[in-house]
Amino acid sequence: MINMLLKAALTLVILTRMVDLYPLETRRGPASCPVLPLGLNLPASQRILPSDVNEDLFRPERNQRPVPDLMKSILLSPTSPPTVPSETSASRRVDMLCHLDRVYVRVLKSLFNNPNAWQYLKLGTCPVNQARDEHYYFLYYLNSCNVTRQENENEVIYSNTLSYEPASTELVVRELPFSLSLECHYNKYYRSYQFGYMPQVVPQTVFWRLDTGFSITPVDELWKPLASGSSYVIGQPVYFEAKAPWSPEGQRPYLNNCYISSAIGSTPKYTVLNNYGCMIESKKSTQTKFHASDEKSTLRFSVGAFVFKDMISQPAENKVMAIHCEMALGPEKPTPSLKSCWYNMDTKRAYYPRYQQYLGAGLP
Repeated sequence: MINMLLKAALTLVILTRMVDLYPLETRRGPASCPVLPLGLNLPASQRILPSDVNEDLFRPERNQRPVPDLMKSILLSPTSPPTVPSETSASRRVDMLCHLDRVYVRVLKSLFNNPNAWQYLKLGTCPVNQARDEHYYFLYYLNSCNVTRQENENEVIYSNTLSYEPASTELVVRELPFSLSLECHYNKYYRSYQFGYMPQVVPQTVFWRLDTGFSITPVDELWKPLASGSSYVIGQPVYFEAKAPWSPEGQRPYLNNCYISSAIGSTPKYTVLNNYGCMIESKKSTQTKFHASDEKSTLRFSVGAFVFKDMISQPAENKVMAIHCEMALGPEKPTPSLKSCWYNMDTKRAYYPRYQQYLGAGLP
């Protein structure tokens, strides 16, 4: 997030510097000519430590603002001091290159008197894997050779030891062993660029809190909201009213499935409605069914009160049940996948409450 904010801020900086209402400045005099203002000579990229990055400093803002001095010091490369010529890589006794996924080390043969020195020269646990006229070479993957990986706020560091341990069975020693610590430092953050860029948005699923206005409310037999703390006797009908916040022309709400659980825990669960709107509990309880409603955005139903076996011995305050339903909008006329039906024990048929029509084998 900081990376994107910084890049966006840099884009703003460039545009602010280059856009001018009067880009041409006319010098007065007999030899007047238009002069273009010089642009900034920005580096292609610049390494920045995390401690130098401030979220508020690079936060995009509306309109324009002067570029803070701290931002200038981060975005603009400092003037480099004159460099002192150093020894060339060809003259160095040990030379090392750190690549993205591997390390390259070469050692001058002239360091050794023994023509078989390569047998005793190792990088960590790895032997020499190539030799030429002037050098011994190591080329291995970065995470091999018993390398040690460390990490701090700004860098990832891979360290190893180049060691030379010549074997000798004589009374005298003609070569001394040595060891040399080698490290590869990788910056963790690259924060500024010469040009801004347009980020690519990757489609993904975002979960939001459900606050759509759909609701299921316990009511009494007159479809009035219940008072808080109301209780029921086992077998007594419990009435519910499901509502949608709106109902487009030709549509009404449906329940796809419902189950009841203890309000204290999520288990066990008892399904009372499934198969896209079939009140399967109505085959066991005459109190469980749908009821007709004049409002197209309202769905009314009742369920016979019951408790789970393991709740019988519990105190009354723990015998609290909760109903969970999945609701959807669909055509006003029921379909096999969007319906509200219950089983009438007298006629042995399933009915839809609004049309009072027979739906056939909607219930298992």
